[in-house]
Amino acid sequence: MKLANVDMSEISVQAVYVINCFMCVNTLHLDAGIGAVGDAAVIAASQGWHSYETDNETCSAACPNCIKEVRENLTETTEEPTA
Repeated sequence: MKLANVDMSEISVQAVYVINCFMCVNTLHLDAGIGAVGDAAVIAASQGWHSYETDNETCSAACPNCIKEVRENLTETTEEPTA
């Protein structure tokens, strides 16, 4: 077998919005053809991606899994009995 570079006609440039979760390695890619950055934020939110603020933490971008984890942690801390 003889290997060669990928044929240049098979390579394309694509514009995408990329949102990285601040807490983990998850990344959301959205085609830039959806519209403006604000449109990308709305679509990301519809897929469970949000920013959040708690009493002791602020996060500008978090994936659905991390949002769930933060909610569970907050629920656990509010349910703990006080001495």
